[in-house]
Amino acid sequence: MQICIVSDFCFTYDTYVNSADIFSRPGKVRGIIAIRNLKTGRTLLETTEDAVSSFRSERFALDLSMHPVESLQKEYSSLGLELFTIGLDTEADENTDLGALLRKRREELEAEGISLY
Repeated sequence: MQICIVSDFCFTYDTYVNSADIFSRPGKVRGIIAIRNLKTGRTLLETTEDAVSSFRSERFALDLSMHPVESLQKEYSSLGLELFTIGLDTEADENTDLGALLRKRREELEAEGISLY
């Protein structure tokens, strides 16, 4: 299910975290963000110390064709914004090792048959 919070940003309700919820929180939200291609299911996972800031910077880079992940950028440029979501995949507290959490989530998604960027 997709929801638009601000006219420029659309996020999904993920199985782990309601991404819309982070906009109403007073502090920064740590964890893993996911950029998903809705057509292919292919997903990019990245750690973040500030999810809202990461959402904005990822979208900005994609819209300006400057994203460092070339295959993601190529698909985004050819398919368009409507076929991608940016959301908070997993939330982490201040004591969580984001690197270890990222490795675990990648393994879980690969085990589910989801292709990663």
